[in-house]
Amino acid sequence: MAHDRTFPIWLHDLQHGRRKAKERAFEAFLDAWHERIYLCSRRMLGNHEDAADATQEVLIQVYKSAEQFANRSAFGTWVYAIATRKALDALERRKRHRSCTFDEAFFESERALQVDPFFDGDDAARHLHAAIQALPARQNQVFVLRYFEELAYAEIAEMTGVSEGSLKASYHHAVAKIKSQVILSVQ
Repeated sequence: MAHDRTFPIWLHDLQHGRRKAKERAFEAFLDAWHERIYLCSRRMLGNHEDAADATQEVLIQVYKSAEQFANRSAFGTWVYAIATRKALDALERRKRHRSCTFDEAFFESERALQVDPFFDGDDAARHLHAAIQALPARQNQVFVLRYFEELAYAEIAEMTGVSEGSLKASYHHAVAKIKSQVILSVQ
């Protein structure tokens, strides 16, 4: 799902409209983006509460800073950059409270998903999402954006400021870790 540089028809009102026009434009933005932002956050953070909090932060930031969007990139790239930055902030806060190996983080995430009332995946999906949660923050971000959001490396590089080569390496390492952990979990 490569993002082009077309802009939503409501973007001008979100950026420059008076209060009522801006509110209507924000409603249109919510209709188009709320679920995508939540799912991206959920995939990176692994639980409903953190994803809902991060989503709220993204929505507030988009509303407050829409005027700063300079139309130099795709609108979606800008929104995903905000969303992943908020999710990375939450991962960093979580990391300060936890220091463990990939395997320990995987099993901790898997246990949390087993009791999560908002997670409805089967065992394979639970293993996959637990492995994603166990990844280092950058690998988590790149994997989610590339695998689930289907963004091109160039788009991810634009939003993160990281070279495409580094992103490809991070993605490769993430895939290898996920595969090894999922295979171990199935056995």
